[in-house]
Amino acid sequence: MPKLFSEEIEVICEGKLKEPVCFIWRDKKYKIIKIIDTWQDYGFGAGAPKRKTWRLRRHRNYYRLLADNGKNYEIYLDRKNIFNKKWILYREL
Repeated sequence: MPKLFSEEIEVICEGKLKEPVCFIWRDKKYKIIKIIDTWQDYGFGAGAPKRKTWRLRRHRNYYRLLADNGKNYEIYLDRKNIFNKKWILYREL
């Protein structure tokens, strides 16, 4: 059963593609062993008005990954506000 967190985290990215290599959550550092899957979400959130515009869309990059503690997590980069991008630990799988 997945555990939902939806908490802001700090992520360290490296390489040409600037992919996450580790994240810090609740003062503990987790090394990313493997990125299992990635996808983007440009959909509309629940409760969006009937008249939809691109400004109301989500702008998220999701990563499903395996951490050094042996657990799988989903994290995402919320890019909606270009000046205040946030990384979120969405859930543990």
